[in-house]
Amino acid sequence: MSADALCVYCRQRPVDERVRPFCSERCKLLDLAAWADGQYRIPGDPIPDDSAPRRDEDDDPVA
Repeated sequence: MSADALCVYCRQRPVDERVRPFCSERCKLLDLAAWADGQYRIPGDPIPDDSAPRRDEDDDPVA
């Protein structure tokens, strides 16, 4: 990491090697809290709607 890299949370102060990639313990904990609160999200597949009836292979009306 370059010597003039900035904190990934506040983007104002240089990174401190003790809490890299953050500048302080405060920024580190604020970032963790944002993940815990759901402010950061990783995109994924949509959650299926369980209210719609499912058609199982065993329920084949042709058989």
